[in-house]
Amino acid sequence: MSRVRILDEETISHIAAGEVVERAASVVKELVENAVDADARIIRIGISADKTGITRISVTDDGVGMDFEDALLAFRQHATSKISLPEDLDGITTLGFRGEALASIAAISKVTFTTKERGSSSPEAARVVIHGGELISHSAVGAPEGTSIIIEALFYNTPARRKFQKSVPTELSHVYDMVERIALSNRNISFFLLYNGKERFQTFGTGSYPDVIAAVFGSSFSKELTPVSGSFGPVKIDGWITRPGSEMKTTQTRFYLSINGRQVTSRQLQWAIREGYGTLLPKGMYPAAFLDVVLDPRDVDVNVHPTKREVRLSREREVMRFIQDAVYQSLHEERVFSPTPAPVREIVTTLPADIVGEAVPAYAGKREANETRQAPLKQTEKQLRRTETHDLPETDLFVPEVLGQIGDTYILAKNESGDLIVVDQHAAHERIMYDQLLARSLSAEAGQELIVPLPITLTKKETAALPDLLDVLAAAGYLLEPFGKDVWMVRSVPVVSSTLGDPDVIHAILEAALDGVGSTDEVLDRVLKTAACRAVVKGNTPLTVEQMQRLLRQLMATKSPYTCPHSRPTTIVLSKSRLAGMFLRS
Repeated sequence: MSRVRILDEETISHIAAGEVVERAASVVKELVENAVDADARIIRIGISADKTGITRISVTDDGVGMDFEDALLAFRQHATSKISLPEDLDGITTLGFRGEALASIAAISKVTFTTKERGSSSPEAARVVIHGGELISHSAVGAPEGTSIIIEALFYNTPARRKFQKSVPTELSHVYDMVERIALSNRNISFFLLYNGKERFQTFGTGSYPDVIAAVFGSSFSKELTPVSGSFGPVKIDGWITRPGSEMKTTQTRFYLSINGRQVTSRQLQWAIREGYGTLLPKGMYPAAFLDVVLDPRDVDVNVHPTKREVRLSREREVMRFIQDAVYQSLHEERVFSPTPAPVREIVTTLPADIVGEAVPAYAGKREANETRQAPLKQTEKQLRRTETHDLPETDLFVPEVLGQIGDTYILAKNESGDLIVVDQHAAHERIMYDQLLARSLSAEAGQELIVPLPITLTKKETAALPDLLDVLAAAGYLLEPFGKDVWMVRSVPVVSSTLGDPDVIHAILEAALDGVGSTDEVLDRVLKTAACRAVVKGNTPLTVEQMQRLLRQLMATKSPYTCPHSRPTTIVLSKSRLAGMFLRS
């Protein structure tokens, strides 16, 4: 008996839907992109939810619409108005083209689709109702020009996919992120996003990048940006990037790149942007970038990924070089680079001779230089005190003897055997801080109440996701309460450091919490690691011998002194025999 069989149409449609529709945000993406392709100027997205999850998604636009026959045909697998021949794939200019989305969505939900063709002489519109891929009705109704589609009971007939959906705040945050990305790439369209009938997000279709950026991130953030633009043959670039000296992030979550109007992810293009900053960008930090790249459609292959977020470029190296040069030139024109070297400050000066009768060394310059040197030492002292306790646990490990510091980043020491020890001061202090934060998260003393609560303005995505993270943040020592539209008050922060309530730290922690999925313990672990990283001694920071010795003593008292929380080594041992081998001594 044959074990190979041809799947039935229903099973095939469910498999196809699984590739296209991962969550509610996937549905919103497909429907909004269809509206963009339909030449819409106003797009309204409605999301309704209760405690069980998202119950209804609606997208309404004023685009070209469809006639009576096309309205039904649009729900057939691979039915599309975007392409008709294989060669059309070589120059795609629309966001959609496969003809999979509507059929896939209709296979796993209950759909009501109403559309009327723009300029139609008929007073009637077409309405199609489909439940789980089965046609319920196809009728004529009264409706304005454009298209309205309502999705209800998403995943009602695919329980395996439904049980993997996250909480409402998490799913809603993904919807916000998706709409924001599409709005940033289509600035000439007005977008309205409503949640349970209340407007949560709006753009005005002015075509202005700063207007949309301000709608997403706030007007204060948009003031930190500088424009970047240029053209090189058929390649054109336009957008905005963060000025050096403005707030940078440790993650790449604020890269918004579009190619021919399509939001994409590209490590190569992100690398090109960072290279354009050169040494103006601190190590391990990422700027915000909002860039549109326009290419010949024949040089872009968008048919390489189910969600069409990844593309291939036939002239990728040229595009990367052009982006890098454009970013550099933009920063140069903003006078980020000084046209001439800054004058060297004279450290030792002399007082006027007519005051003291002879030239004598002045101490003002020395004092300024000393204060410049002392500033990071004072900051380091505060950071070390945060993790210093009077009851450090006893350890059998020998505390290495400090010999010096290399590059203000690595501590040189020797152990009891005389071996050379190289310690990464940031990784070492991160391990110490993480262990203390973790220990406090398991007790009732994780947080300390602030005398003056700190207000923080969140993005729409962060605001949507935060209610789902409050318990995790509380375990880490954070207490946040709503204080108006997108504004929250930080009332408590981890005991070890009040600076962990700074807005940039809160944003970084929320990014870490939202980065991927996982259990509550896994999310808490990411939060604690991020908090630890932000509160400790950094690289390129000078330390005194006494400070280095204290840091090593704290490190040796931890349970895992040889690795940081991210599993990178804190310590490298260079034994005498190893050094002999490096110098080719027998």
